[in-house]
Amino acid sequence: MSIFQSASSHGRLAGGPSRHQLQDEDIEGSEDDEVICAESFDDRIARGEEYEEVDDEAELQADRDQQILQEACLPVSGAPMPPSEGPPKDADEYLRQVQWERLHCPEVVDVDVKERKSKRKVDGPLSGKDGSGGLLALFQAPEVPARFRHAEAWASDAAASFRHLRALCELERKSGKRAQSLSYEEWRRHVAKDRPDSQLLAAQDFVGINHLVVVAIDKFEKDLESFQCATHESDAGFLSGFQGEGVDSVSEWIFAALAFVEEPLVDDIQYQLQRLRRVCCRFAAAVEGTAAKADSDVEPGAAEATCAFLHPRVALLLVLVIEVFGQH
Repeated sequence: MSIFQSASSHGRLAGGPSRHQLQDEDIEGSEDDEVICAESFDDRIARGEEYEEVDDEAELQADRDQQILQEACLPVSGAPMPPSEGPPKDADEYLRQVQWERLHCPEVVDVDVKERKSKRKVDGPLSGKDGSGGLLALFQAPEVPARFRHAEAWASDAAASFRHLRALCELERKSGKRAQSLSYEEWRRHVAKDRPDSQLLAAQDFVGINHLVVVAIDKFEKDLESFQCATHESDAGFLSGFQGEGVDSVSEWIFAALAFVEEPLVDDIQYQLQRLRRVCCRFAAAVEGTAAKADSDVEPGAAEATCAFLHPRVALLLVLVIEVFGQH
């Protein structure tokens, strides 16, 4: 039998300690360490090294030095005292009276406050119109009068026809050369003097069509303002002399511009379409209000003629904005 076999059979090498002897020595060493640690811990506790008492005054003084604790700014020398007939003699007496009032003052006080209406009347865009104040009033549209409303069946047919027209305009726009982009001033001259031209519109790029939309709606809004000013100045006599050529021309330009507007709509075009919807509603409400005030003996049939002229144009533009482009 070899040396390695002999060592493995006995569990140890020749001349070395046995496995049981090593385990006994480890146990004795660990017990000695525990005794030493316990004795040293007890000695430290006995000497007061771990639990030293801290001086409270020294700690408070350190907090004051670091401005953690603040000194009393106005110390009071006595108890709270009731107010006297004369003024307080010094600051200390005043503070004591304040303390007394604080102790006797209820936490909740019911006060009857009468509201007074303001005598000032503020005019301008911040005051709103028709009693609805604020700038949000400028974005509100009045309800369309009954005589200016349209039938749902007609609106559906008109929207379908306009979508078909937009498809044809898209084909013409793609087949033509889109090298033009007229400015605002150039479009203003066209809208003021000319009629819409499909070739001119098909040659415009994205920016040029957007410029036309802004110019045409601006002109339509100016026509509304002119109608309102003339109505106030002429005492309801404006209906008989109402000139609809400008409204007729600008409504054609708006119709043509919307036929060439590219989708999806950008934010500015969405705003312009919502603005167009508000102008149409205000135009219809203004004509309806003027017609209601008109004297039938002075202007027989003038109100009906004006409403009949504006009704199809306003209704068609509202259908395009709401039904086709979804701007409610």
